[in-house]
Amino acid sequence: MSDYANVSNEKEDSGRLPLPIVLACDEAYAMPLATTLRSIVEANQNSWPLDFHVLANGLSDNTQQKVLNSLPKGSATIRWVPVDLALFRKFSTLSYISKMTYARFVIPEIFPDCVSRVLYLDADILVLDDLQPLWEAPLEGFIVGAILDGLDSLIKRGEPGLDGVPRVREYFNAGVLLIDLQRWRKERISEKALAYLNQYPQSPYSDQDALNVACDGLWKKLDSRWNFQDFYEKKRLSNMIPAQRPGIVHFVCNPKPWDPSRPNLNAAFYDAFRGRTCFARTPLDKLCDTLQGYWHQLKDVLRQYPFIRVIWSKVREVRWT
Repeated sequence: MSDYANVSNEKEDSGRLPLPIVLACDEAYAMPLATTLRSIVEANQNSWPLDFHVLANGLSDNTQQKVLNSLPKGSATIRWVPVDLALFRKFSTLSYISKMTYARFVIPEIFPDCVSRVLYLDADILVLDDLQPLWEAPLEGFIVGAILDGLDSLIKRGEPGLDGVPRVREYFNAGVLLIDLQRWRKERISEKALAYLNQYPQSPYSDQDALNVACDGLWKKLDSRWNFQDFYEKKRLSNMIPAQRPGIVHFVCNPKPWDPSRPNLNAAFYDAFRGRTCFARTPLDKLCDTLQGYWHQLKDVLRQYPFIRVIWSKVREVRWT
């Protein structure tokens, strides 16, 4: 806490104190984190140095330095905040989601009372525009500013396969959250969310479900351009002129744009940002990813033919006997 106060005082002396930006990451997500941070600093050069706080678990010193070195010198400060995931051991997540997703519950604990507002961002996003309008968005007494999740319309239509998702007035996506810390603490949002998870530890969308319950009727809907959810609206970002692009593009669910095993319309667009970090792919990486992509496409085609599936299963039986 005192370390943050010292950093804050230095920035106040320099004449500006940017809104803290909070992210969460483990070792497996170091590359997406670096890519997200790179996109933020490139789109917000008038706000340098940006003030990043990364909730971290298991990140080595070498990885932390590699992430920092991925950013232009003087563009940002990074405060690494260790998080004990044992607190969330009994709660479930989807297969492609780390338990670091629960780390956002500790955000109110890592800032002093003098910090009234923070911006939380997931590490699977790209920021494509100046965040100042989002930072300054009036919350009008609400605890959180957020954007509707693509699930909201499906829930309201009663689509099958959504059993266990809580029924709230409107269901937001928790990947971009503008948080009023004072009201969050006063309303005990983290405590209410954890109480929900203790009662429903297998809730399908884990912490997002819990936050929707805790904040039901207490959050403000922000402009959807601040959380464009690629999984639900397929658009090739490279074909859009900058003025038409969303402020934040969020690669929710699968496939992620860095996953070579599944095609993604915006993989090349994402890779351009990654290529400007210390996690850039080498020519060999690109070749291997291409071959892996072709292999998965071939398997998808072959799965359409039952007799090939039978032959393949027999081959595997012979191989392992």
